[in-house]
This record gives sequence, structure tokens and C-alpha cells, in this order.
Amino acid sequence: MWWVGLPAQRAHVLRRVTAGGYTALGLEVMSGQQAYYRLLTAANRLQPMLVGSARLVRVAEALKEVTGAFPTPGEAHLFARAIAEAKRFGVGADGYAARATDPEQKRFAAVYRAYEARKGAWDYDDVRTEAVELARRGELRCEADLVIVDGLREIGPLELRLYRALAEQAEVHLSLTAAPPGETPTSRLTQAHPVTLERYLAPNPVSEARWVMRSLKRDLVTGGFHPLDLAVIAPEGRARALAALAEEYGVPLMDESPLALVDRPLGQRLVDLLELLEHPTPSRLLAVAELRPLAAAALEDGVAGVEAVTRLADALGLGRAWRRWLARLEVSGEPVAWARALVVEVLGGEGALPHDFAEGALAKAQEAARLGADGPGFRAWWAALLRDTRSARREPAGVALTTAQQASGRRFRKAYLLGAVDGAYAAHEEEDYFLPEEQRLPLAEAFARLGLPHRFQGRAQQVAAELLTRADHLVVTAPQAGQGGPLVADEALLGAAPAPLPPVPAGSRLELEGPAYRAPLGRVAFGRPTVERLRRYRRCPFRVWGESALGVRAEWEDDPPAWRRLLTDLTAERNGRLTPARLEALAAAHPEAAGWLEAHAPRLTCLTYNVEMFGGPGRAAALLHAAERVPLGADGQRAVLYRFVAPGSVVSVGDARAYLSDRWTEYYAAYGLLHQARHAVERVDVVVWPVLGEPVSAYGQGVARGFRLASQRRDWVNEELPRYLAGEVEARPGFHCRDCEVLDLCREGTP
Repeated sequence: MWWVGLPAQRAHVLRRVTAGGYTALGLEVMSGQQAYYRLLTAANRLQPMLVGSARLVRVAEALKEVTGAFPTPGEAHLFARAIAEAKRFGVGADGYAARATDPEQKRFAAVYRAYEARKGAWDYDDVRTEAVELARRGELRCEADLVIVDGLREIGPLELRLYRALAEQAEVHLSLTAAPPGETPTSRLTQAHPVTLERYLAPNPVSEARWVMRSLKRDLVTGGFHPLDLAVIAPEGRARALAALAEEYGVPLMDESPLALVDRPLGQRLVDLLELLEHPTPSRLLAVAELRPLAAAALEDGVAGVEAVTRLADALGLGRAWRRWLARLEVSGEPVAWARALVVEVLGGEGALPHDFAEGALAKAQEAARLGADGPGFRAWWAALLRDTRSARREPAGVALTTAQQASGRRFRKAYLLGAVDGAYAAHEEEDYFLPEEQRLPLAEAFARLGLPHRFQGRAQQVAAELLTRADHLVVTAPQAGQGGPLVADEALLGAAPAPLPPVPAGSRLELEGPAYRAPLGRVAFGRPTVERLRRYRRCPFRVWGESALGVRAEWEDDPPAWRRLLTDLTAERNGRLTPARLEALAAAHPEAAGWLEAHAPRLTCLTYNVEMFGGPGRAAALLHAAERVPLGADGQRAVLYRFVAPGSVVSVGDARAYLSDRWTEYYAAYGLLHQARHAVERVDVVVWPVLGEPVSAYGQGVARGFRLASQRRDWVNEELPRYLAGEVEARPGFHCRDCEVLDLCREGTP
């Protein structure tokens, strides 16, 4: 017996057949493609095969031959899909050329013909075509006595002809949601398995996903369900978020979405490197450990593009490293050798790199090299092939997390269908680029004489009807709104009057009623309070403690850029002054800054560096880069507070105020100077000075008594200081959790 279905059906069918301890001797579960191989093997007609992305590469070669121009991966995909559809309905290159009426159709026919002439092996469609030809000549030899074809939403004319021929030798049962044109169903099974159907509306996708996780946990703990009896059917793209959420609830999800090389961390990093040269963005810069400070600055400043990133790198003292990587990512010499060096040297040594990843990545590089592309073209094609190459996941058995396509042909005891909004579970009917709808055939005619049928056949209702039969007990949910605004529910799936989500007992510790869980940390010693440390403490005390306990350091501390090294030397002495001798020594130690030091020597030598103000037992110290006092009128004085920043990061008053907006020190110090009579200060100027640049005064008229930001910072310091000194620790989740180094330790963050 052959059970012919979809690849995702195999384990499901075998489990159902062998339930109760039965043994199924003589049963083989296979895909349609495997059935064709078996038939051709019996006739000794197999030939070498194009597997994986090899067909896409051959189509690209044909495009290059016909047009004379090197194709992009997107263009090759367009032609490859059209060729696959034509072959699926028995339309050859000559037949297509005979119907071509415009230049694009003629170009497609030429590419199709060139592809067939140069492919050098069979593609997947050729296997089916050859099997149908054997059937036409009466040369099929079927090993099975019984063939069951199941799990397909529709069948093409070539497959139908093949199974008709098989029916002359074996008993063939074909299960479909609708009969092919010209065929009469033998029986209808619509009432054989009644379905218990529940339909609910959720406020948003997050509450919907959490409700489903709570429900799954209830089913597993108290409902008597085995994990393999349950399923979560979700739109494509939601699997990763649901799998991450399942960890919080302890639900054993089995993600069935195909895994591409780019889905692995090493694969994503490799693709980021390949695309960094043409399109540098903060996320792609993170692929290079040396450039992570540049990535952080680019993200903060909203910078992307080669020219802008280069200017920013120069300002941060990373220009040499950035240009070295630009040169390293240029393809030099033989492309495959260059690719091997990139994979091994950049991603890890031979021992550290997983063998299967290295082998797969380099195989894609060899395919990309076949096209003879230049550097950018080779990188673009290698990245595209890394994205296209997919393989099945190997995960422990659990609750199936699947898509509508993968759920086809399978029936669970209970399933949850998420995200049932308009378009989420569509049939994806769309017009072909090459052959418009009016030049296509009615479906019945396409079956009768072979040809490309109409694409718009109203299949959405068939998809919905099939999904509603995927379980004995089906729960359909949809969010009312998402980040983009209100969403429209799919009435075919949700019906006319879905109910609100019913209450389900908490499934996660974070959902328990009462005060949220807090780790019993007790009191800790945070150390000497400074104003900026209190600012970070106000944002999240747990982060301040965690980073201190784990010794977390900023990345630039291990390899500081040139401007930070200069600033460290400049402010090395507490309450130090810049004498002519020190100025000369600084210029010698930092030749790139010698001109800047000389130009600003009159002002730099008047400052007092590394100034501490208002410190002492039980008080918060304001640590300033530099300060100076300037006479103001008869009795009063003007104080000037300096903050040195990265080169080029501040060029205007707006930039200076934006930089200071997230700081407390300068405003807190200004408040103390203005409100303590012993200082005799009438006005405070705050200057933000980019190293190697010009100083920028944040407030032209200075800061005087009553300045709101100064009094606000002073109040905040006074609020946090008692808790800091008492050693109180608590997590305060927020958007800042996204870049927290101790998020995994906290487990309360909401990035």
C-alpha cells in the first residue's frame, strides 16, 4: 500500500495507523515526488536530478544567455516560478512561444527554451512528465496493490492522468476537497467526522497568543491530551514569536516551519556580512564585533548608507576599522575560495564552525559562482541562495506549531487556528506577470487539452472549508487590532458573531494574581552614589545591580576609540589643570589631535578637569569632565560646566540639548551652584564640546535660578538616593530592556 501525500503528513499518518500498538506491514507513506521516483526506478528511467536551488541557478544562466545581462535573484525567481507552472500544466517552451503576443512573453519563451537546452539534468517537473509519458505508453509498473492519495487541495491534469493509468493496475483512492473538472466523486465524507467549533475575538495578537498558550497548558495538564494530539495553526511569520512565548508557559511546541540556512544565527550573520557593503545598517554592522560601537551609534543617530556610516566611523575613531572591513568584503580572486575564507576566518575556525553549516553555505557559494558574476553580483546571489535553501527541522515531539499548508491532510483531536483575519489564510491567487488572465484557459479546458488555467478561481472558500475540518475540536481566534490599526475578521472562518475570549486559568507565573514575583535579593551594597548612577538606578535598579555583579563593561572599554583615549588622558588628574608641559605631552601622545589642542589651548588651559561636586557621606556626587569660573559683574560669578563628547556628534544647540536631555549631572550641578550662597554663582553655562570640534553652549543666556530642568533633576536625585543607599533592588521593565545585558537574569523584562 502506498499512501501518497504531503511531506508533513508522513509522521502523522504513521502514528495514526499504528495507534494502539498495531503494526502496518507493507505500508509506505511518501510524497507525490517520491511516488514518481518509484515508478521511474521500476522502469529504469531515472536520470541525474537538479535538487534544491540548482534549478534557480540554471534559470539565471538561461536569462544571462538570452538577455546578455546578469539577472538579479528576484528576476530569476520570477522566471523560475513561471517555468514551473508551465511544466506543471504540460505547456512546453515551443507551445508557449506559439501563443506569445508581446515582447515579455517572447522573452520568457526564449528563456524557457534556453533553460531546457542547458539544464543538463531533470528538474522535479521532468520526473512527473516522464512518469505521465510512461503511463501514456502503457509502460508503468506499480508495486502497490492499493494507492491512497490524500492531503491535496487540488490536483493538476498531469497528475490526474497518471493516477488514472495507475488505477488500471491497482486500486486508487483520491481524496480532494473538490472533484477535478469532468470527474464525479465516488463518495462524499463531509459528515463522517463532526467538528466541535469555537470562535473568539481577542483584543490584540499578544492577548490572543497568551490565551492560546494558557488553553494549551490547561489541555495538557487537566484535559487528558497528548502533545501530539494538539496543534497550533498560525499564519506564516508568527511561528518564532509563538515559540518564544511557549517557553514562558512551559508548553512543548514543535515548530514545523522549514528552516533556511539564514534562519540559523551563523547564517544570518553571514548574510548580514554579504549585504553590509551595499547597504550598511545598524543591524548588519552588528555582524562584526569590532564595529558594534559603530552599530550602536548608527542606531542612535538613525544613520544608514555607506557615506553616512563612513562619516560616523571617522567621527568615532573607527574609520580605519570600517574601511578595512569594506576592503575585506570585496570579492577578490576566485569567488569560492574567497567565500571559504570568509566562512572560516570570520564566522569561526574549522573546529568551532558546525560542519553541516559550513558545507551547506559553501555549496550555495559554488552555485552562485556558476553564474560568473562580479563581486556585488556574487554576494547578492550567495545571500539569495542562503535564504532559499530550506530543510525540515529536527525538534523534540510536542504540540505541532504549523501553517495552513502543512496542516493539510492531517486531523488532530484539538487545534487552535490563530490570526483568522482577512488575507491571513488566503489562497494567494494573483495574476501572472507573463500571461494575463484573459489569455488563460477555463479550468475544464486546461484539463482537457493541457494549458495554463485561470488563476482566479475563488479558492479562498475551499481553503477556509478545509481549515475548519483540521480537528475534532477546533478553536478559531482573531485579533481585533494590531500595531497597524483595526483588523477585519475572516467571516468564513470566524462566522458572523464570534464571542470574546473566555477566561482561562493562569498558565504563567507572570499571570498569577496578586503582586508580581520578585526575587528575594534582600539588600545589596550599590557603592558610592553618583548622579549618573542614580539616573540609571531610577530606570532599573536590577540592571544597575546585575551589571555590577556580573562585571558588565561597555564594549568600547575593552578597545576604546582614539577620542576616548585622549579624553582619558585629558581628565586623568582629579581637579587637574592643563599646563604647557602636559599640553605638549598630550599632543605627542595623540598626534591626530595635536592641531585641535593647539587651536584651543587658551581655553583648555583655563579649565579644571575631573571635577567632583557635592559629594560626601550620604550625598550624590556630580562628576564633571571640566569646569571654570568667570567673573560676572561686581560681585557674582559665572560657572561653566563642560562635557566632552564623540567627534561630530554635536554640531548645533539642538544637538547639545538633545544630548543633555538624558543626563542629570550638569543640571544637578547647576542647581547646587545657583542655590548655595557660598558659591556666589549667578549664572551657569553648560557647554557640550565634541573632541576635535568646536564647543557648543546649550543655553546662550545660561541657566539661572528657577530653571525647570535643574530643579527636576535635583528632585529626582533626592527621590532615588534613599532607596539607593538602602540597597533596594527591583526590576522596572520597559523599552530599555531591549538592550539590557542582564535581561536573561532578570526574566521580567518586556523587550
